Amino acid sequence: MFIGIGLFSLFTILYHLFMIRYLPPIEYGHLNTLIALFMVISVPAGTAQTTVTKFFSSFKVQSQYHQAIALLRHFLLLMSIIALSFFLLILFASSHISSFFQISSRGLVILFGLSLFFSMVIPVLWGGLQGLQKFGFLTLNLIINSGLKLGLGVLFVFLGFGLLGAMTAIAVSYIITTILSLIIIGISLFKEKAVANHGVIPKSSSPSNFSEAYHYSFSAGLVLLCFMVLTNIDLILVKHFFTPIEAGYYSIAQMVSKIILILPIPIITVMFPKLLDGREKRTLSILGKGLGVDALICSGAVLSCLLFPSPIVRILSGKVYSECSILVGIFSVNMTLFSLTLILLYYHLSTPRRGFIYSLFLFTLIEIGLILLFHDTLTQVLIMVGIIAFCLMVINLYLAYRPYQDERKEGFT
Repeated sequence: MFIGIGLFSLFTILYHLFMIRYLPPIEYGHLNTLIALFMVISVPAGTAQTTVTKFFSSFKVQSQYHQAIALLRHFLLLMSIIALSFFLLILFASSHISSFFQISSRGLVILFGLSLFFSMVIPVLWGGLQGLQKFGFLTLNLIINSGLKLGLGVLFVFLGFGLLGAMTAIAVSYIITTILSLIIIGISLFKEKAVANHGVIPKSSSPSNFSEAYHYSFSAGLVLLCFMVLTNIDLILVKHFFTPIEAGYYSIAQMVSKIILILPIPIITVMFPKLLDGREKRTLSILGKGLGVDALICSGAVLSCLLFPSPIVRILSGKVYSECSILVGIFSVNMTLFSLTLILLYYHLSTPRRGFIYSLFLFTLIEIGLILLFHDTLTQVLIMVGIIAFCLMVINLYLAYRPYQDERKEGFT
């Protein structure tokens, strides 16, 4: 899984680095804005994957494969309906979306909608593979998905299709891996059922039995949605308020944030299961180590971005844009704060406490409001984002350690 996630992230970064170098800043700005919107809208799919994984694993342990199949069908149907709704909305509103984001091609927006459809369905299948513990097949799917996106994107751009080719590569990669995942999980379930204990009587597969799954997914979904909005809404609003060339420069500088936000993923992958232990002192110790490692790694990235912004822009884009160099340092600080906040959010999700969601939701709205009010320059937008990132990190740090401090005070009294 670490190899798969690592290669998936590497191919994704290489895809963006190639597009930065071979697409004009304006076209890369279009592409990056649509990808940012893509990430925000597809949050429910990530939540569905987590939910399917949890309950699929439980059904597998109990050899309740009828329940597992019913769950898979239920969530596939649900996500297909949601994805189709988004696709039809994007299809009929493509001209308005093009106008809002200052994109001249409606075809690009329609391709975006097609990509979104399959990207919202495939996480259900990936969740099933993860729940069945078919980690090899899941890793293969991740590598094929990002590898196809990179390979086809390079090919289509070199063939002269430009921005449409870059978006087509994303759509094709999701279509192919969705079909592949369906075949693999179908064969896997058939084999698992063949060797299962037939003496186990499955429970009813009525959709009403999945209410617990919906409750489980609500908190995680809201947290993921807020975090995606917090880290992507600035790019979306910049694309609306600023000229296409300015939005392009902002997108190039934002590439730094994409790299920094990948850094805590391995930490969270290892840390989250250990946090489910439930012992307060032990989990706080694990949290402290996770935050420390992330801060150490990110501090090196921040220092590099502050001291050598121009060489970093040259490495990312192949050229030196002075407009980007000014933004890179601020981006690195903001995304470091968000990466620390992400670790804290997963810590909160490992506990029964859900009060942190109120502040997260509130500050998400505040960030949108601040950008709407203060967007005279690109730097001003980044300062507004930085203020929110700092406040969220401090608040979530306080919420994480406050219960332990309260227990110590009670012990002294």
